Amino acid sequence: MNRYFRAGLALLAGIAWLLPALAEEPALLPVEFDDDDGRILLHVRALDEPLIYLNTLATGLGTPSPLLDRGATGDSTLVVFERRGKQVMLVRENPAYRAITDNPALVRSVHESFPRSVLAAMPVVETRDEGLLVDATDFLLSDVHGVAAQLTAAELGKVSLDRKRSYAMPERSGAFVNNTEVRVALTFGVEEPDPRLHRQAADARSISFEQQHSFLALPDDDYSPRDYHPRSGVFPQVFFDFAQPLESGYEKRWIWRWRLEPSDPEAYLAGELVEPVEPIVFHLDPAIPEPYRSAFREGGNWWAQAFEAAGFANAFEVRDLPEGADPMDSRYNMLVWVHRNERGPSIGPNYRDPRSGEIVTAKTRMDSYRSLVNHDLWMGFRPALGEGSDAMSSEEMAMMRRRQHAAHEIGHSLGMAHNFMAATRDRASVMDYPVPLVRLDDDGRLDLSQVYAEGIGEFDKLAIRYAYTWYPDAESEREGLAAILEEMAERDLEFITGGHASEAGSYPDATVWVEGEDMFSALERTRAVRRVLIEHFDERALGPDEPYVVLNRRFAHVYTHHRTALIGVIKHIGGMRFSYALKRDGLEPTQPVPASDQQRALDAVVSALDPAELHIPERIVDLMAPAPMGWDAGWQWYVDPGAMDSPGGPRFDPVHVAHRLAFEIASRLLEPSRMARAASLNARDAEVPAPQAIMTRLVEASWQREVKDEGQELAIARVVERSVLDALLDLAGNGQATAQVRAAARLQLERLADDVAPQRRQRLSAVEEAHRRMAHADIQRFLDGRDEPENRPRPEFISLPWP
Repeated sequence: MNRYFRAGLALLAGIAWLLPALAEEPALLPVEFDDDDGRILLHVRALDEPLIYLNTLATGLGTPSPLLDRGATGDSTLVVFERRGKQVMLVRENPAYRAITDNPALVRSVHESFPRSVLAAMPVVETRDEGLLVDATDFLLSDVHGVAAQLTAAELGKVSLDRKRSYAMPERSGAFVNNTEVRVALTFGVEEPDPRLHRQAADARSISFEQQHSFLALPDDDYSPRDYHPRSGVFPQVFFDFAQPLESGYEKRWIWRWRLEPSDPEAYLAGELVEPVEPIVFHLDPAIPEPYRSAFREGGNWWAQAFEAAGFANAFEVRDLPEGADPMDSRYNMLVWVHRNERGPSIGPNYRDPRSGEIVTAKTRMDSYRSLVNHDLWMGFRPALGEGSDAMSSEEMAMMRRRQHAAHEIGHSLGMAHNFMAATRDRASVMDYPVPLVRLDDDGRLDLSQVYAEGIGEFDKLAIRYAYTWYPDAESEREGLAAILEEMAERDLEFITGGHASEAGSYPDATVWVEGEDMFSALERTRAVRRVLIEHFDERALGPDEPYVVLNRRFAHVYTHHRTALIGVIKHIGGMRFSYALKRDGLEPTQPVPASDQQRALDAVVSALDPAELHIPERIVDLMAPAPMGWDAGWQWYVDPGAMDSPGGPRFDPVHVAHRLAFEIASRLLEPSRMARAASLNARDAEVPAPQAIMTRLVEASWQREVKDEGQELAIARVVERSVLDALLDLAGNGQATAQVRAAARLQLERLADDVAPQRRQRLSAVEEAHRRMAHADIQRFLDGRDEPENRPRPEFISLPWP
């Protein structure tokens, strides 16, 4: 074989090797790294063509405050590269304000009425045939995610970015056909770091984070935005469209959703289940271990049931991440495994096309900490379950929750909002916040058989149908969506979300962390279960290698087992149900809670303040040892998740714990907006308890209650009295309360001052006399305009991690 022949073979082999590369489409935004000076260079092929820019925090702080997680998402932004002289500007467009019209002058007028933002000026390094090579180092090594600002706002120290200790990471970067990914490491210098930061960082004076810059090609124009309806259960994309007619208002609302189209439209319209052109696929972080991995996969795949209700087969799937793929790459929708050293939320965000609301990628964050809370709950149940119980194990219960939890967070990434009505609608949505449903069987034993719901809810199917059902034209879409909303109303599958479900809210059924058909039955059940749990609680709630201090946090769950249901009952008082209805829906917009239910709720609150209900048996108190070394706050890495601190130091104080719960109950009842609603509803219907009647009933249930026990119950009676007094003082002095409510609270205080005046009482014990003298002095100080709430300490509510 001569050298010419060998050279020819080599040339052919080289051409053969190059052919696949030559056939491939060019990368969206090629990236080069200059190892000599650390520069990051971008090859801008197309100027003036918009891209989607995303910024993701690739490594985290490991704490929920501030919430700087691995996989934390930033904004979805629309950017464009524009050449200006020897520089290329990276400009962020402002699609929140636009005019959807064929009138170019109107489009320009809106464009010129609101500012764009120049994010970076990138020097042109080289002009090439296919575009410009620009130096993007300054932008890519900047704190786009706002880490320094968040750490500073959390008062963790004086934080600033140190460019000298920040660098590119070529090994975690790459350019592809539809996206470019650039990973960088940013180091922040911290002056006067807070002790909390010492707990998180290897060296609190120098903390490093990695961030992922992602540039995405715009989706094509075949996507059709869908109109938002507030009863649909789907998040809105809100923007101003100044081309709309006056009667429509300028605000325009579409929904967040993924693109989903049938592969066979004719079969789809004929009612057959049809696979989509492109399914929605989420991937499991390779770091997720068993049994979580199977639980997340199973719970996430529940959504396939909802998509079948929308006419699609195999439209949603949770899969393993391909070997070697980077979880932060925007091409992969992820369930990211997140770790923290204390309680915090899992998060289901997504990234969207800022123009349309079309979801383009997602990083759903699942925290590893949550199951420790589930274990604490189960251990609190364990003594009442008894030895040899055939009830599920702690791991089985935790994985039931994590299946539901994965479905919940993925639901957010699909565009679904919280639905806090679901618990009272037969668990109609995984988008509610669930607590373990614990019941008593006929023999009075714990029943955990339905502790967490399995599968997708009926409301979820309707919400997915609203967001993802495919329609061939606008008219059929309007008719189809209206029919889905009508079905929601006919089946009483309401949607209430956000702050309307808060503790101060008016809608009893929309209460978080409850289970039950209504709040009264939920309270009855949880109080009965609570009594059984307290009756049986002992050291069986500990593992063999756990110190007794762990009983504290587990008993906290037992002691407050009824609390969220009680809050739901309180919301009947001054209560009003309502609908997110539009005029065309023909639904009743508001409906006050009946006066009889408000009276019943007031009875329940009074009953919950009975000292016997707040009592903690001494045998439980005697088990509550202080934290040994290694489990105490002196060890900087350790945070006890939900222990109930006592003012007596190592001594667990059952009276103080009772005080904390009693003060919460009284304060929740006398919340200013609740009292304002009660006053307004009483003016309409005299049978509704007025604020003055509510306050009088509270005083009667506390200061005028007869207590015979001279021990703990008498001490608890005093903290109940004090709780009612402090709640009244707080209300009377609250500038946000209405004049009528403040006047009612002041009158109640004046009457109470006369009742507790020392000269009105004879032969009091020293403790009782001191208690009443302090109460009288505090009331008088308020009446004289000298009340200083900060010098009148009230106990903190018992804080527990989310279950």
